[in-house]
Amino acid sequence: MISLDRNLLGLKKEGDTLERHKKYAEFTESLDVIVFNRNNNLVRQEKFNKLEVYPTNSFQKINYIFDAYKIGTEICQQKKIDLVDTQDPFLTGLAGYFLKKKFKIPLEVHCHGDFFENKYWLQESISNYFYLLLGKFIIKRADAIRVVSQGIKDKLVKMGISEDKIKVISTPVDLDKFQMIDLRKVQEIKSQYKNKKIILFIGTLNKVKNIPLLLDSLALVKREFNNFICLLVGEGPEINNLKLKISNLKLEDHIKLLGSIRHDELVNYYGAGDFLILPSFSESFGKVIVEAAASDKPAIATKTTGASELIRDKETGYLTEINNKEKLAEKILLFLRDENLSVRMGQKARELISSKFKRDKIIKSIIAFWQEICNN
Repeated sequence: MISLDRNLLGLKKEGDTLERHKKYAEFTESLDVIVFNRNNNLVRQEKFNKLEVYPTNSFQKINYIFDAYKIGTEICQQKKIDLVDTQDPFLTGLAGYFLKKKFKIPLEVHCHGDFFENKYWLQESISNYFYLLLGKFIIKRADAIRVVSQGIKDKLVKMGISEDKIKVISTPVDLDKFQMIDLRKVQEIKSQYKNKKIILFIGTLNKVKNIPLLLDSLALVKREFNNFICLLVGEGPEINNLKLKISNLKLEDHIKLLGSIRHDELVNYYGAGDFLILPSFSESFGKVIVEAAASDKPAIATKTTGASELIRDKETGYLTEINNKEKLAEKILLFLRDENLSVRMGQKARELISSKFKRDKIIKSIIAFWQEICNN
């Protein structure tokens, strides 16, 4: 595997990435993961029996591809590698493509993000136009493609990619974990915020999450309902811009930036919260919606590709137009004013995801796809 996720290196403590990869490794003779990182002088780590993680320790980002290719070459020379799996169709995909060509190994590319035919993603950065071209080049040369939603598959098919090469498999989520809350800690969180209604945002603080939309909506909400607190959980490059906007909107008493929270502690915040909001410009899946539902909590999300497949509008949560602060504020007020509504929808959300997102079943689907790729 070639990955971007530094959780595998122990540099970040977010999510359950390492736990999932340990599970994957149980089904392999050897799972070697190369992770892009810069200037940390880290060493290879044997995380769990057959799982080994290799940092690129690159001097600059431009070196990621070459360093990953070099490490991958060494691994392929030492072991009989059956499959190269990359986290995206961009830089990890390009490194994987070079290994595919050199060692005649099948290449599986993941599309965890909603990149193609997405104007919002292109507007994030001029460099995304280059990545779009690179992504199309890699996708067309991959032997197999894994996507996390049907909407992404449909886009790829429209691009001319063979439907037979694409498999829809969502990200595994340990649903039971989100029922194992510490009631004492949940109560401590509620008491800390004086038993106000707790709104959750959980994710990376970057442009694609469109958190300014959430802040603008909460400024409207505050005019009609004041007894709430919104907890922003996560870190990211937009932190300073968000602090400034919170100040300008005079929302300091209603918004708390909590930074990164360990995944095993995060379950208690889901337990304490009333509902989740995901105001993104684009989402290919929306794992936090599944996690919230596993905690019996509904979500309000913009109508992105992923969220539209996870939320049944007006049944397990609400879908709103992208970048429409008035509509988002309207849905927030519905939950704030009617506690029973959020409870009912949260229960229905759990029923929905319990039938669709069992972790062990999804992991077995991933392993079966790997075997299918290698056999073909």
